[in-house]
Amino acid sequence: AAAYMFGQPLTSADPGQQKAAGQATRLDTALAAWEVQAHRTLAANPDPADLVRIARVQALITSTTGVITEAAATRGHIDEDVMQRLGPSLEASQVAWSRAAKRWGELTSPASRTDPALVGAASELRSAIAAAASNQGGWATPDQLATRVNLPAAVRSLHLSMVASIDIAYVVRDTAADHPGLTAPARIIGMRSQGEAEIAIEQGETRYEGVTWTTRGQLASNQLVPLPEPARRGLINLAEEVITTTNRAVAAAAQVDPGNLTRSTSSDRAT
Repeated sequence: AAAYMFGQPLTSADPGQQKAAGQATRLDTALAAWEVQAHRTLAANPDPADLVRIARVQALITSTTGVITEAAATRGHIDEDVMQRLGPSLEASQVAWSRAAKRWGELTSPASRTDPALVGAASELRSAIAAAASNQGGWATPDQLATRVNLPAAVRSLHLSMVASIDIAYVVRDTAADHPGLTAPARIIGMRSQGEAEIAIEQGETRYEGVTWTTRGQLASNQLVPLPEPARRGLINLAEEVITTTNRAVAAAAQVDPGNLTRSTSSDRAT
């Protein structure tokens, strides 16, 4: 226990247990470092490329949560009926993050640059996830995961990360709404703004009727222009979808009692 707390090599007599504990520690550390760095980047004049990286990594975290939680359910650590409710919620959250990443990707330009510190945190987290939960053919099987990580502890860490991802989603929404430095190529701005404006007009909004969002010169040179309100509204709506779906996933995961994650199916039946 002391070695674990102070980051020293473990001296377990079971090599498999030592390996699993080390992997879990790396994953926990990488998740914590990623959450801190994501907030720092979002607070420091982020580029659209930063938002793309954040959304993609959050989608990966959600997918990993689903895979490891399903493995825990397969091994009897989580009730199957809870997993049946949680699985679709996690999938919906992953899809929402992926859609947000795609939309932010449309706003990048040749001049876009991702924060190097964010790249480093993302790379370490991807490596930790790959070491713990994947193999050459894709995701590891439940039996393989059980030998690599402490499944109940990993589930607990990833579900806590899902709670933290709600906060990140709120900051992403605020960035889309308020960040004055957001720009995008004029052709994308014109297309997205017109599309969002037409949706608003169909819903009864009249102030967008007859408004043009870019000039011919801006379109011809594909100039970087500030995001008009309709384009921001589309990003805000996607962030709201992320918040809603992730909240549902967190609510479903709340039915997994952390204090009882290690109980087996046989003990449940006896109880």
